[in-house]
Amino acid sequence: MSSIPGLRVLPVLSKIYSIIMRFDVIFIRMAEIIAQRLPMDIGELGPFRTVSSDFYTYAQANPGLIEFILRKIAHAMMFYFLTIAVFFVLNQYTKKSMTAACITFILVALFAALDEFRQSFVNGRVSSMIDVGIDLIGITLATLMIMFFISLLQKDRLKIKNQEGSAT
Repeated sequence: MSSIPGLRVLPVLSKIYSIIMRFDVIFIRMAEIIAQRLPMDIGELGPFRTVSSDFYTYAQANPGLIEFILRKIAHAMMFYFLTIAVFFVLNQYTKKSMTAACITFILVALFAALDEFRQSFVNGRVSSMIDVGIDLIGITLATLMIMFFISLLQKDRLKIKNQEGSAT
């Protein structure tokens, strides 16, 4: 998608919106159930209301802000999922999962930088180190999640190994 000049997020979201609307009733019901169970004094939300009101007013006057935010979220999410996918592939070819996670981080970060460099040659697109930084947020979150689950699995394997050793 980075080679498409003038790519806009909002038209794509409007197409996706019709699909998501099918699930809207379920989400609304889940939100109502959660909201009923939240013990909260509404008076505590005063500062948040002020900030959100200011943001909404500014966003209405500047719709490009919403587009900007959606683009940056898309950057982080795409690289988050790319990191997980690359890890699953590399993990098949390495003996240690932590090694695969570290190599994945480096490869996907390099890819993010090269993708932004490539965008500098596409008409209507701009290369930005800020986008690489946002990509790195997604990459880092995915890598941390992968490492967390690897450590959980290793602890479970040690428990099982200790239980088998004590049973014999």
